[in-house]
Amino acid sequence: MVARAIFGIAKRGFGLLGRKSKSSPVINSVKPGKNLKKKRDVQDSVVKSKDKTIAVLNEEGKRNVRTNVKLSDTNKKIAEIVDKK
Repeated sequence: MVARAIFGIAKRGFGLLGRKSKSSPVINSVKPGKNLKKKRDVQDSVVKSKDKTIAVLNEEGKRNVRTNVKLSDTNKKIAEIVDKK
């Protein structure tokens, strides 16, 4: 009776016999990015034009440009546009 119960438990996956892994699949590699040079060039030009604009403004204007035109959001949008082309 005990042997049957142990075999039944092992058969269901609770013991060492026939236990199945429930882990998720492993990522073997990460795909490289696309159009990295184009994205970087456009982002650099955006930063240069933003710096030129800020140089002309007073302190309040500089603060407004820095807070309203966030560089990270701009870079994400540029990356999406370059990827579409």
